[in-house]
Amino acid sequence: MSGSAARLHLRRQLEEHLTGLGYSRVRTKRAGLPVSEIVRVSPVRGKIAYGETVLRDDLQRPSCHERLRYFSQRRTRHRSSILFFIGVAAADEPELGALLEQLDIRSGTRGGHVHVVPIAPSTALRKGMGSRSARV
Repeated sequence: MSGSAARLHLRRQLEEHLTGLGYSRVRTKRAGLPVSEIVRVSPVRGKIAYGETVLRDDLQRPSCHERLRYFSQRRTRHRSSILFFIGVAAADEPELGALLEQLDIRSGTRGGHVHVVPIAPSTALRKGMGSRSARV
C-alpha cells in the first residue's frame, strides 16, 4: 500500500474512533499556528481533541517528532491538557510507544492525555467485509 493510501486509511479510522468517543463536530482551522490533521470538538462538553496519523517512515523524521511534541504540549486557555490521539498501524505501535517515551511525551507519570490508537491494516478489513457481504 502506498504512503498516501495508508495515511488516508489511518486518518479515516482515527476519525471514526474520535466520532465514536463523541468528538463529532469538526472545528474550523485557524491560520498561523501549526494545524493538526484532525481537530474535533465534543458538541456536548465543548472539549477539543487533536488527531495525527503516523506512518512507519514518519517515526524517523524530525518534523514528525516536532509535531508530536507540539500537539502533546498544547493547553486550553485554562491550562488543562488537550486530548491528543495518534493513529498508527497496529504493527508500528511498539515503535511509536518507544518514540513517545524517548521524546518524553509519555512515561509512567506523564502523557495521560496522549492516546495511541492502533489501527488494523485495510486489507484485513476488506477481507472481513467481503466475506460478510457474501453471506448476506
